[in-house]
Amino acid sequence: MRNALIVVAVLALAGAAAVPRPPSAAEPPAGFTGGFGEPTCLHCHIGNEVNAFGGSIRLEGLPATYVPGEAYVVTVRLQADETAVAGFQLTARVSTGPAAGANAGSLTPVDARTTTKDSLGITYAHQSPAGTVPPDPSGSSWAVTWTAPRDPVPVALHVTGNSGNADESPLGDLVYTQEVVLEPGR
Repeated sequence: MRNALIVVAVLALAGAAAVPRPPSAAEPPAGFTGGFGEPTCLHCHIGNEVNAFGGSIRLEGLPATYVPGEAYVVTVRLQADETAVAGFQLTARVSTGPAAGANAGSLTPVDARTTTKDSLGITYAHQSPAGTVPPDPSGSSWAVTWTAPRDPVPVALHVTGNSGNADESPLGDLVYTQEVVLEPGR
């Protein structure tokens, strides 16, 4: 009986180790926007399909076409019922041509709820520790300034967001994505 309990305990620990653990909400890993072959937050937050259960993430404040070199305040708005913690990741990249996948302009935090990090030459905007706390349980929002590239190139903005249940596990969180492609204005 004792040996059977030890085997069960070892198997339970091995199973728990096999479930991916999300990194700290204050410091998400770069490279999870869903664009250019990247995974989304579903890589760590498992159990639901992307864009499930009627929630959404969207980018607000973008023009229909952009003016090269112009700065735009972009709001990332996550809507999902029962959001206890939240996060996002956003990139702006050249969408086509020889420079496809390279940074397209720059992303700069607007306030203390957002920060940026560079990884492999790409800038990622994401929530800061203060930005993980949603203002209300129906979702969250964050703001960044996107300064459009000076060269008139097509731009793809990829954003992914996570509505978390704060249970310290990777299960039961909701992940949403959006892609916006912009052309330069004339």
